[in-house]
Amino acid sequence: MTRTEARRFFKRRRTVAIVIVLVAVAALAVTAATMRPWTLIGRMTAGGQLAGQSAGQSAGSARPSAQSSTRKVDVTTLRAQPVTSGVLNAETRLGATLTYDTASDFAEATGIITQLPVAGRQIGTGEQVYEMDGVSVVLFHGERPFWRTLDTGVTDGPDVAQLEQNLAELGYFWGAPDNHFDGYTKEAVRQWQRWSLGLDGDVASGVFQPSSVAVAPAAPIRIKTVAAKLGQTNVSPATYTGVTLHAQATITAGQAATFKAGDKAKVVLPDNTTLDTTLTAVDQGGQSSGASTGQSSGQSTGKDGQVTQPSVRIDFPDQTQVAKFGPTAVQIIVPNADASNEETLIVPVTALIASAGDTYAVEVIRGDALERVTVEIGLVANAQVQILKADGLKVGDRVVIS
Repeated sequence: MTRTEARRFFKRRRTVAIVIVLVAVAALAVTAATMRPWTLIGRMTAGGQLAGQSAGQSAGSARPSAQSSTRKVDVTTLRAQPVTSGVLNAETRLGATLTYDTASDFAEATGIITQLPVAGRQIGTGEQVYEMDGVSVVLFHGERPFWRTLDTGVTDGPDVAQLEQNLAELGYFWGAPDNHFDGYTKEAVRQWQRWSLGLDGDVASGVFQPSSVAVAPAAPIRIKTVAAKLGQTNVSPATYTGVTLHAQATITAGQAATFKAGDKAKVVLPDNTTLDTTLTAVDQGGQSSGASTGQSSGQSTGKDGQVTQPSVRIDFPDQTQVAKFGPTAVQIIVPNADASNEETLIVPVTALIASAGDTYAVEVIRGDALERVTVEIGLVANAQVQILKADGLKVGDRVVIS
């Protein structure tokens, strides 16, 4: 191919390429005019933005705000009770027992026990408690144990007066009891040994031996338990209590701070009769420093070092009102002095949730969610509590209880 022919060939190829490009551009222009891709892109962009906004708003509406107190739960697993309305019962009912005083132990037998008492038996002054070495050991009463042999010539002392007082009650001593052991006292002891203990001859000597009696602070007494066995020695033969019944109930620390001796009360007996009475004592509980009868308010009733629960006690001067029932369950009703006749919302006390400070709240079932509602409480009685203020809480709402 000559140089002239080559130039003509490449010139024709360039012309064809230009024509193809122009045709393609023209076709693209026609397509763009028909499809308007810029509109589609704008719509896609706008649609994407709207979709993103919609998704964000949807997520935001499904998530409770930080201040919201509502949360979704499976409410079918919760225990709940309805909110009621009325006047809260203006009294506190306590489960109580008719019982005797705390049991005490008799002093240990110094000889061989040959006969034992029977649990539940009442024993008066001069009556046999148990038998030791074949001789009756009888009941004497007094604030102190007999600790020495008493005979003429011993120094005067209150134990002599205590002996003479018991002998006088049994009809063996005719004088005025005093601290001096003289011939009259010795003769009274001799007669008591002969006619009460069944001794004779030189054994009825008129000399008093401490081991011949079992001493309790007061008489009569009631045998509570018998743990000793026949033939044993140096063991206590039994435990005993007084014979008077009293009602006693364990209370809370809050009730112990509210109740006081002398407050009006009622006792509901097993036959549903009611005795109007007053609280004899309110025991604050705690660690005791010694044995106590619980007669004075604020004293612990346990033995040394024993921690006791707060309690209330009611004594019955007329024992005929309760003696036939014996130890048994009763109820004590204490009127609430702070009660009013105002009708309020009422919820179970177990529905309360302690919040910050001295505030409380309850959780209310709303559909398939729980709403925590702050409440202001009033009187608490019989496991229920007054609701004085609670925004949105109404009768029939179901509150979660523990």
